[in-house]
Amino acid sequence: MAKLTKQEQEVLGQANKVWSMEQSQGWQEVLKPYLTDKLNQSFPDPSKFIKEEEFLYAAKTASVFKKVIAELLGWIEQQVESAKALEAKKKDEVVDKFRESFK
Repeated sequence: MAKLTKQEQEVLGQANKVWSMEQSQGWQEVLKPYLTDKLNQSFPDPSKFIKEEEFLYAAKTASVFKKVIAELLGWIEQQVESAKALEAKKKDEVVDKFRESFK
């Protein structure tokens, strides 16, 4: 069994918690679909606003919300990948993809 550094152990602990959350039914069936829908939602319809300032505020708010959602979804995915990689390293299952490509 490979030994993880103290920093890798800390990262693995956090990443495993996120991975566990990502596998939960609440994430898979409720929160992730909600966030994905919000991410893919179109911007506000300008015809529904009387004042241009109101539309601009709604558009800016939607834009920021989408950026935050994209960053959050990407961060969760990265945490899961880190957990998988560190678990593999811990079990000495790490494959050197660079070396494998030259065989």
